[in-house]
Amino acid sequence: MARAFSLFGKTTFKRLKTMAMTIEADVQRVLEIPYRNAHPVKTLWRLYGGQRLRLFLAMVFFAVKQSPVWFVPIVAGGLVTAVTRQLQNPDSASSGTLLRQATISSIIMLILFVQNVPTHTIYTLFLSRAIRHVQLVLRAALITRLQQLSISFHDDFMGGRLQSKILRDVESIEALSRAMYNTLLGALMAAVVPIAVTITKGQWHILAFFLLAAPLAAGLMWSFRGKMTQRNREFRQQVENMSAQVSEVIEMIPVTRAHAAEDKEFARIRQRLQDIRIVGEKLDVTNELFASSAWATFQVFNFVCLLYTVYMAWYGVIEVGDVLMYQGFFAAIIGSVSQLLMMYPQITSGMESMKSMAEILESPDVEQNTGKQPVKNIDGRITFEAVTFQYPKADRPAVNALALDVQAGQCVAFVGESGSGKSTVMNLIIGFRRPTAGRILLDGIDMASLNLRDFRKHLAVVPQQTVLFSGTVRENITYGLDRVSAADVERVVEMANVREFASRLPQGLDTPVGPHGGKLSGGQRQRIAIARALLRNPRVLILDEATSALDVVSEQLVQEAINRLIKGRTTFIVAHRLSTIRHADRIVVMGDGALLECGTHDELMARGGAFSRLKMLQV
Repeated sequence: MARAFSLFGKTTFKRLKTMAMTIEADVQRVLEIPYRNAHPVKTLWRLYGGQRLRLFLAMVFFAVKQSPVWFVPIVAGGLVTAVTRQLQNPDSASSGTLLRQATISSIIMLILFVQNVPTHTIYTLFLSRAIRHVQLVLRAALITRLQQLSISFHDDFMGGRLQSKILRDVESIEALSRAMYNTLLGALMAAVVPIAVTITKGQWHILAFFLLAAPLAAGLMWSFRGKMTQRNREFRQQVENMSAQVSEVIEMIPVTRAHAAEDKEFARIRQRLQDIRIVGEKLDVTNELFASSAWATFQVFNFVCLLYTVYMAWYGVIEVGDVLMYQGFFAAIIGSVSQLLMMYPQITSGMESMKSMAEILESPDVEQNTGKQPVKNIDGRITFEAVTFQYPKADRPAVNALALDVQAGQCVAFVGESGSGKSTVMNLIIGFRRPTAGRILLDGIDMASLNLRDFRKHLAVVPQQTVLFSGTVRENITYGLDRVSAADVERVVEMANVREFASRLPQGLDTPVGPHGGKLSGGQRQRIAIARALLRNPRVLILDEATSALDVVSEQLVQEAINRLIKGRTTFIVAHRLSTIRHADRIVVMGDGALLECGTHDELMARGGAFSRLKMLQV
């Protein structure tokens, strides 16, 4: 029994591993597909590159399950013709033949009707697996690309808009896939048998009616195409904007309530909802006008076909049963084409969503690490060589010609007024921003030539507002690390003063922290961030105003943890409280993006310059 379970476990693991590798390969393929300048149908075909066998099998079972639609008109027409002939020439022999024909036809139709249940289930299984796999891969590709895009891209895009693309746009493409497969395939297959039977019977004039359905449908779609595309684009953009605003409103609820601004905020979101309602109404009217136009056109066409076949039967050109057969054929074709036309708004929406996803998947603002020099071990020396950085559309540089050499293991603090460029310097070190001019060197090597993902494995950041995930205290401490021993976790918990509050939590380190760590205080979240940094054992450390928002007791506990953290590491500190950086090896005073002063605490105080003035303001 144990051996069987072991074998089952190994087989399952291998299967999951193979599946993960397949998904990873498909994600990479999806990232390389062109979206903006390619036709949406061609793009959709490429998306299903690894699922075409499933699509083919789905098509086979679709054809089998749809067979009653084709055979009912033939059987019904044949029976009516036989009955008509019997009424015209009654004799016992024909009666027996008619009864036998009716019995055989009934058995065949019964079999065809019953087989629809299993074949439809198998068809759905193959199609669903193909579509759901592509849905998974698309979302994985979008999230993968978001992780690769630069921080400046994320600064320009609100999170709610990105969320809308990952959720709503992928759902639209799923609906497009189903619509094109079910309705388009149904329309094509519904036309095959009628056309073949009509050609066999030599009724070319009736064949013309069948063939006219396609240009009629194409003409209707073409006449509404521009308006429907525009309406879908407007609606999608409004939904994205609303999603972004709702996300912001939810995050800002504490601030809104603290300022008694609920009414004002509701008025702002209500206007956005009103805009969506107006655009949605326009979209609905356009869609329904298209649907009613299609229905009326094909009903008239269907009636004309009926009159024509009755006329042909009246003059003996075709059998009476053929009228019923051709009407059944034409009804099937019209039904399929009408269904395709009804799905056209959904198809338009899906195609628009493909263009929407291109904003992420084809964005050129990607952090390029492929092919760059790997970073295995570092000492931690950071050198700024006349580094300048200017934000897009800004009228002046945020950092201007910064020259600074920080030796490995040194602690350098950056101080200055808000907007002086301190945090921008930190972002340049992390690699979130790239110098507009000049170079940043890591151990004498230009960081522009290095794989920054490798570099960040040797880097830890403790920000002013620590970001925690909705897991436990332990999971947040070990975040990003695959293998961590319990002893290492206990060690950093003690060093970061996490034990001081974790011992009072209901489940200790395994206590959930809530969304964004909302169940913990600011000081507790900071100590978790310090423990996380200690566990990574970084060579380069960035502390971005890590104690500025804490009370005196919390600041003392956090400061003790920081003092343990920075030993032997190249450390950059953005300081708000100047008293916390007295023992830094050097203090850099920034002003308007430029380095104003640099020296030890005592040297700068003795000069009586910019640092001294800042210190006096805090006394």
